[in-house]
Formats: sequence, C-alpha cells, structure tokens
Amino acid sequence: MSKYTQLASENVRELIEEYIDEHHLAPHTPLPSERRLCEAFDINRVALRKAIAQMVNEDRLYTIRGKGTFVAPAKYLESTISCISFTRCWGSGGYRVRSDVLSFDVSEANIKISQTLNLSLGTPVYELRRLRYVDETPISIETSYLPVSLYPDLDEFDFSGTLSLYGVLEEHYGIKIARQQQTIRTMTLSEKEKLMLGSPKSDHAFYTVALGITGDGVCAEHSLAISRSDLYAITYIADGSSGR
Repeated sequence: MSKYTQLASENVRELIEEYIDEHHLAPHTPLPSERRLCEAFDINRVALRKAIAQMVNEDRLYTIRGKGTFVAPAKYLESTISCISFTRCWGSGGYRVRSDVLSFDVSEANIKISQTLNLSLGTPVYELRRLRYVDETPISIETSYLPVSLYPDLDEFDFSGTLSLYGVLEEHYGIKIARQQQTIRTMTLSEKEKLMLGSPKSDHAFYTVALGITGDGVCAEHSLAISRSDLYAITYIADGSSGR
C-alpha cells in the first residue's frame, strides 16, 4: 500500500467514525450503502473499502455477506492497573458479572504449575475452570490453579453465579492477592472455544497467563484466561520514571 493510499484510508476512517457519532448509530446498525457513503464523503470506492476493511479488522465494524456493513458493539475495557479481581473490577464499573463453573477438581501440579506456584511436583492443587460473563455476554474462559494446602475445603464453595474467588480467599482464608504478574498474547480460538464463547465472528482472542501474589510475596494463584478480542480491550499506564 502506498503512503498516499494509507493516509487516505486513515482520513476515510475518521470520516466514518464521525458519521457514526454524528448520526448516533447504535451497535448493529447498518451503515449506508457504499454508493451513498462515497457521495457523502466525496471519495472513491477503493479508499472506502480499504478503510472499512481496516475497521473490520479492528472490530469497529463487521460485515454480513449480502446484507452490508454494521457498527460493532463497543469493547469492554479493562485497566491492567486496577483489574485484579474479575468480579470486583467489572462489578464496580456497573456491569453485571457472573460465572458458570465448567469444572472444579483436585489434580497434581505438573512441571509448569509447580514451578509457577513454587510447589513440589505432584502437589495437590485445585483446578477451577469457569466461563465468565459481563452483562450476560460470555467474554472469557478462565482456569485457576490454587494450592490445596493454602485453601482447605475450597471446593465446598460454589463459584457459579456472582461469588468472587478472590473475595473468598481474602474473607475465609485471610489471603489477599496484592498484585498480579500478567503475560498477554493473542491466540486462535478452537471451534469448541468459539461455541463456549457464543460463536464470536472473530477467531482471535487474548490469552492471559497471570500469577496472583500476596503482599508477603507468596504465589497464591495461577490462572489462564481466554478472552474475546472482539468485545474485550486492555488499557495500561506506562510509567516513564525509570527511563529507557
């Protein structure tokens, strides 16, 4: 793509975004036809289609073959500074959150889990797998690993519904997760994962590996989360005090 064409498509994207804002187009509302948009913006179809393709890739728009282009719903925005507990974070933002427990078992820590949680190989750990919802929309599949020795009888709690795992750890076991170490990368959803997450149009997702650490430096929980990239975005604040 030439530099001129790229700049042109950026300008067209701004025009489309302004059109959506000015006309208060709600999510899932169709955009006008290509002909009407080209006339309104005084542009050609090549520039319009490039801009629309970029916005589709960014999940700002989506297309349905034979029906047109539609405004995509806004993404749920998570701040990596404040979001440690899923339930508390989204709940405090006014969203309705809940979980479905997919499985809750005791297993032996494998090499990866034992190294992450500083446990001996084969140490009993809880494996809690949940489907997490925000405003009744399935948004992530999360698996938590927790040492049985730290949380005896944790499997007697029912984490379906709105019960917070971190809330239970703090209130019933006196263990508070003070910070999380997170590694986030992208992944491709399997067909089973797509079905569980409500069959999102995009195959892409965020894969987050997190380690919950107490104020005393104890590795108290290890989690893996698969989150829909079409509905979920992450923001963070970069601290420049340490320089480069």
